[in-house]
Amino acid sequence: MADSDSESEIPRTVTVDDEGVKWSEDKFGKYKINERVWTMNEIRDHPMFMEDVPSDISENPHLLALQNLIYDGQTPEQLAEHFRQLGNEAFRSSTNKVSSQNALMAYTKGLEMECKDKCLNSQLHSNRAAVSMRMKANDKAIDDCRKAIELDPKNTKAFYRGATASESLGLTEQALKFCQGALESTPEDQQLKRLQSKLKKQLAAEQEQHRLRRKAEAEANADHSIATSSVKTVLEKRAVQVGPILFDVAMYFQGRQPQPQLAEDAADAVQWPLLMLYDETCQSDYVEIFDERCTLNDQFENMFPKDRRVDWDEEGKYVWDRLVAYLEHYAPHGGQGTRMLRLKNDEPLMAALENVHVPKVLTLHVLVQGSGAHESFCREQHLPAP
Repeated sequence: MADSDSESEIPRTVTVDDEGVKWSEDKFGKYKINERVWTMNEIRDHPMFMEDVPSDISENPHLLALQNLIYDGQTPEQLAEHFRQLGNEAFRSSTNKVSSQNALMAYTKGLEMECKDKCLNSQLHSNRAAVSMRMKANDKAIDDCRKAIELDPKNTKAFYRGATASESLGLTEQALKFCQGALESTPEDQQLKRLQSKLKKQLAAEQEQHRLRRKAEAEANADHSIATSSVKTVLEKRAVQVGPILFDVAMYFQGRQPQPQLAEDAADAVQWPLLMLYDETCQSDYVEIFDERCTLNDQFENMFPKDRRVDWDEEGKYVWDRLVAYLEHYAPHGGQGTRMLRLKNDEPLMAALENVHVPKVLTLHVLVQGSGAHESFCREQHLPAP
């Protein structure tokens, strides 16, 4: 039996046609020889096994073939509708990342078909806005809602989505305008009426807060102007000029920049904001209010007591009675740059500020008396040796 079957087999011959295709023949008939086999890349990229559609299909012949089948003989309107339906199916199927991505791509592809149907294009923009909202990209959603409304002023969903996305971004007034636009087409829509009522109350509350904030700022500015004028009068009597802040101190305060102010218990005493720089350790402290009638020792003893060292003082050498301070001030008579003035720690600061051009925030360089850092500071600033 085996010999009979063997004798009936047609010997395998290979021929090549004019196009270079190889052919052979067996007992089942003539067939084309396919020398290619399945590869892992081909298996992974085959449409049947794909979990989502890649953004660029130019390198995928299977997807290109499917696309040609879809596009063949279809009008732009039919294609746009096809992609709208694909997007709807993907959007409704799940809320996961892949479904959202596919829906976004389908609606975008539909808009690329250059369809002339304005209502259909409006739906595509509005539906794409819904995907953007799911992805928390509310700014993009609002852009699509605007375009959808421009194409179809009766697209209620676009108005509603625009209102919801605007509310999410804190744009209450804009959200209300979207909502009112929708009610022009559907005045009896209860969901829109509830949203409108909510937004009106929210906007009224925000406007009241804004009004109170403006009022408070105006009052603060008025008080500040009066205080600034009073401080200026007091300092001018001592020939003290006040200039801009030397160093960025924004990390120490919020709101308006700090200014010197009059003491509440005296009409001729000033309280200063004070920045202390520890050059050796690259550390700093900010004192919001320092009364110029006090001495630096009053401040230093509180900050650097003998029985407790600060965290950054690894050697424990910053002790109040071992410290020396230099006031950085503007050069006199309109000169360039700044100068250093050594302060007397046991005298009120007021005495040292006469006839000096100082920044609004007094800046003190604090060092340990006689230390190497102190000696280096004096050399660099051309000051007498300690």
